[in-house]
Amino acid sequence: MHSQQAAPVSVARHGPVTVRGLDAPGRPAPASGTRLVYLDNLKVGLIAGIIAAHAINSYTDFGSWAYQPVREVSVSPATETVFVVVLSFAALFMMGLFFLISGLFTPPALERKGIRLFVRDRLLRLGVPFAFTLLLWPLTVYAIREPFRHLGSYWYWFTHSEPFLDNGPMWFIGVLLIYSLGYATWRALRSRRPPANPRGADGRLRARTLVGLGAAIAATSFVVRLAFPVNSVQVGNPHLWEWPQCLGMFALGVVSARRGWLMPVTDRLRRRSGVVALIAAASLPVMILTAERLGLDEHAYFGGFGWPALATAVVEGALAIAACVWVLGFAQRRLDRQRRFGRALARSSYGAFLVQGAVLIGLALALRPFDLSGEVKALVLAISGVAASFALAWPLVTRTGLRRIL
Repeated sequence: MHSQQAAPVSVARHGPVTVRGLDAPGRPAPASGTRLVYLDNLKVGLIAGIIAAHAINSYTDFGSWAYQPVREVSVSPATETVFVVVLSFAALFMMGLFFLISGLFTPPALERKGIRLFVRDRLLRLGVPFAFTLLLWPLTVYAIREPFRHLGSYWYWFTHSEPFLDNGPMWFIGVLLIYSLGYATWRALRSRRPPANPRGADGRLRARTLVGLGAAIAATSFVVRLAFPVNSVQVGNPHLWEWPQCLGMFALGVVSARRGWLMPVTDRLRRRSGVVALIAAASLPVMILTAERLGLDEHAYFGGFGWPALATAVVEGALAIAACVWVLGFAQRRLDRQRRFGRALARSSYGAFLVQGAVLIGLALALRPFDLSGEVKALVLAISGVAASFALAWPLVTRTGLRRIL
């Protein structure tokens, strides 16, 4: 989540893709000290989108967010249907894109720092915030719900809460820490063996590789969700139902960084990925709008041995690959410029992700007395929540000792 500082990257807008330092497919990723502007900008957009989505969730029955059980107003059924379609589309690949970006930065960071310093850095930047969240998030949820639902003592509620050791949106940080430490361990074991050619035969990413990865994500997602359906309760809130996609995309990022895949995304691959993503996305409203006629609810698509869960896994596998690759290629071509304000946003993005929960809950409570529709409150909370999260994060990362972590 935290990108390194260095020179900007430029991507040609027409013809063959050229990126300074990455002017041909198949070259390894730049050193960890190199800052890729398009990844910074993409990261800002993704985090802003997640904050906005959580704001919208506050006034719907869709998803899972702390304010939902005590909300004072809801959006209309028609509006919620639109939100379900849009947010379902984003949810099927957005976290995979985060893990892809993290994977792209992981090998060069390890090469520059060495295994011991890399592990210490990840424990500091990921482990410390995650540990604090295990303590603070349950207390935050209790504080917002107790006045409205009279939960009793905090200790009783905490020990009986589901999931136990809930961490809200910070589950991503804990899972990324596990993957990062796992990669460091693998590299430490590999260092005892004779070195292999990191680029493979010719350093080129082949379509069959992406198709195979998408199929593997779909198959493993279906199998995992037989035991752990979407939104199921697990101790520590690890979101196990998302692990096949997250692990697959993290691995794709790691291998791409070492072999030069996706650095840059070629025009041909970007166009093909866009077509596949559109086809997969078009199936979502069909699945959602026909569910009621078929006598199905959302849980049929969340997991279990049936065609709805299988269809969801297949669409997710296709979107995880195609949408992520297309977005990455788009960012390389269109998000390769950054001014001072953009650099400030990029520097604040991780901090904004960490503080979003408290910010959104506080703003939702501030909006509570106003007699407004759910649609208006969702819009106001989304805009103000994004702005306030980044605004609060900026002094934390520039004027406090937290800048070492954030």
